[in-house]
Amino acid sequence: MKRKGICFGIIIILILALFACKKDESTAVPPLIVLKIGDGYTSDLQEIPAGGSLKFGVKAYSKGDIITNLRIQRFADGKKITEEDKGLYNKDSIVQDFSYNKSLAEQEVWTFFVMNSNRDSVSVSLTVNLGIGYDYGQIYHFPSLKIGFQNNTEYPNYLDLHTGLRYTKDNVSGHEADIDLVGFFYVTSGKDSPTLCCPGYTGSSSITAPERYPEIASWTIRRSTLYDYNSSDNNLVSVEEFEKATTDSLLTASYIPEKVSGLCKYTTAGRIIPLKTEDGKYGLIRVIHADLNDEGYMEIEVKIQK
Repeated sequence: MKRKGICFGIIIILILALFACKKDESTAVPPLIVLKIGDGYTSDLQEIPAGGSLKFGVKAYSKGDIITNLRIQRFADGKKITEEDKGLYNKDSIVQDFSYNKSLAEQEVWTFFVMNSNRDSVSVSLTVNLGIGYDYGQIYHFPSLKIGFQNNTEYPNYLDLHTGLRYTKDNVSGHEADIDLVGFFYVTSGKDSPTLCCPGYTGSSSITAPERYPEIASWTIRRSTLYDYNSSDNNLVSVEEFEKATTDSLLTASYIPEKVSGLCKYTTAGRIIPLKTEDGKYGLIRVIHADLNDEGYMEIEVKIQK
């Protein structure tokens, strides 16, 4: 009798567990993703000339769960390019706009993917066709900008790439939300490294901007800039191409988002670095001069989308 009682108890526990699982499964709500329409947002099957602006507005919801990942991919000319792949921790929802430019491909398929903390995922896609002609945009050109490294007192440390304005720690107050770039010097893997960074970079604590510039830690807005270090390391943009660039054609084509970071090491004289700012502006930096000590400075030439 005792053995039968034990067996009956085990059966009851299994039945309750089964019902509990079914209840959890029945109440689970998968995430939802939609794209904004109107107001200049790119629509499905729209025809956009090469170089034309693409604007996508992503609205994602996950009732009661954390949204942990957002991924945006462009499929063009037989190649899938991951434009964004962000780890997130957003409760319930995200609403964000993204800007890109149309390539020369006859057709691009864009996919927008989100996943929540239960690993439930959902995606939505749209197609953009190539329009007639070209729509390359104007650029700003700053031939010479000198920025000081962390222990330099001669030149400003903070740079607004959109205007070319530079700031020191003494006059940056009120302009923190404008800063796209900071530079510093350090030694990594036994090599001297003049380095480009940004206030929002969150890599190893020993090589972030706040580590070199402690005041950044108190900023309420810390903008992120992504540098295409692969193109820089492999000299994929020539000096001749850079010098001839009078529209944003080269700027948008040079930035390859597969290997990018908020930190770009070994930015010595002669390097040309494609970049993308937090608000979606593409640019190129040519390094004219870079000292090899933390009291030195870097001189750069900048071309960036208006």
